[in-house]
Amino acid sequence: MDIPQLNSMGIRETVNLGISDDEKVWHFRSAWNVAALNCLDPQYQQILEGYSGYIKDHARPLKQVNDRIDADYRKEHGKGRPAIQARESQMTMVYNYFALPPARSDFCRTALGISQQYVASETVDPVAFALTNFSVLEGPFERFFVAYEQYQRDSAAWDAQYGERYGASQPGYVAVKNSRAFQVPQPGSDPAALSVAPLQETTVIDPDTGAQIPVVPVDETRVSVPIVQPIPNDAGEDDTPKD
Repeated sequence: MDIPQLNSMGIRETVNLGISDDEKVWHFRSAWNVAALNCLDPQYQQILEGYSGYIKDHARPLKQVNDRIDADYRKEHGKGRPAIQARESQMTMVYNYFALPPARSDFCRTALGISQQYVASETVDPVAFALTNFSVLEGPFERFFVAYEQYQRDSAAWDAQYGERYGASQPGYVAVKNSRAFQVPQPGSDPAALSVAPLQETTVIDPDTGAQIPVVPVDETRVSVPIVQPIPNDAGEDDTPKD
């Protein structure tokens, strides 16, 4: 998995780097939209309530933000379809960034807290609210990136110590969390201490390391569909991003 890298100033180079305040407001709105679409368990009902209230209660100032962003794209890319395509491409990346599956649980909990805060507030400045909470919605993804980078370091350290004897800790296959019967050595563990459990899953042999890799059937009842930002068929029609 490719993790956004930290630049020389220690700032992670994501789709949210170097954007204007107007774009931060719109990215915040987009992230909240993603949460409303993806956080569907009953305990997250207030996310939809909060997001719906936010875009309904503040439709005019949000449209003003959107219009200013559109104007910036027209200045940079020219009027008509080139500007529309550039913005649609950017927003597709934004939506998919905030839909990153490994961070979803943390993201949903964070979005719920923001939604509850909004619902409980009597008056809200929509721009100030977005700018204040923008970094809060980025938090789940930064926490995941940091944890994943630590995993990479731990995995590399395990490989350096035990890889020659037992094979690489991650020889190119996906370890599914439901795979529990086969005790795969984890970073930091001593393979000698692992008990030998009968293998329940189908296995394949990694050609490079000889490691036995459990293969877990794909859950065909769940479908993951990337979120894409639609492009209007007619460049002259309303090009406001649709939810």
